Amino acid sequence: MNATIADNEKEIIEKHNRILSTISHDLKSPMVALLGFSRILLKEIEATNENQRWLDMLKIIVDSGEDMFGLIEDILTMAKMEAGKEIVEFEVIEDLAKELVGIEKTFGCEAKAKGIDLSVLVISELPIVKWDMKRLRYHVLNNLVSNALKFTPSGGRVVISAEAFDETVLLKVTDTGPGIPVEMQDKSFKRFGHTEMCSERTKKGDGLGLYNAHLFVTQHGGRIRLDNSVCNGATFLIELPIEVFQRQEVAINNINGQ
Repeated sequence: MNATIADNEKEIIEKHNRILSTISHDLKSPMVALLGFSRILLKEIEATNENQRWLDMLKIIVDSGEDMFGLIEDILTMAKMEAGKEIVEFEVIEDLAKELVGIEKTFGCEAKAKGIDLSVLVISELPIVKWDMKRLRYHVLNNLVSNALKFTPSGGRVVISAEAFDETVLLKVTDTGPGIPVEMQDKSFKRFGHTEMCSERTKKGDGLGLYNAHLFVTQHGGRIRLDNSVCNGATFLIELPIEVFQRQEVAINNINGQ
């Protein structure tokens, strides 16, 4: 009986994700056109320095369009990972510190414009790791750093840090923005978990970024959580095995079983 229920639930999830994937793909094409032409108009109006009212409205259109495009991307990512189609591709990373500095450079201009100190801190010598760094950067680290910059006020600080242990590497993204209350932290990594939360950090966002990060880290055989010992700001902890031995099928089963 339990096996039958599990099979039925799996079938429902697969149908649900197929529907989400189809809808998301259909939404992407018009969104690309809307965003593309809106950005062109924005550049042209900014160049003329005329009609601040139109400029302000166009900026709202572009910002809203980018938020919606991000939501579509998050839905597609979620559907792929839950269906086991977003398979991690492991590669040997000889210089992990260099990868983290690359993330710092990616967000450096944004941090400077907002008056935020963004830095990388390597606490111990880092080993050669075998991860899917491309997806780890996109689905996890970029997501966390982007959110940290979004919620950290001018004059604040965001730190990306790394420390090695015997079999794992601990990555941290720490900021000095509004934190997430301890009683709400368990919901942070659930699908659309922010809808159940009343926190300043959850007023924006689609509620899928952290959930997708959780799915991807789980595929790596690791875990992601909030450091509940931090009183000010938020610190996200990502623990990853130095080399992932876990088979993909096992990782996917762990995801779907949660």
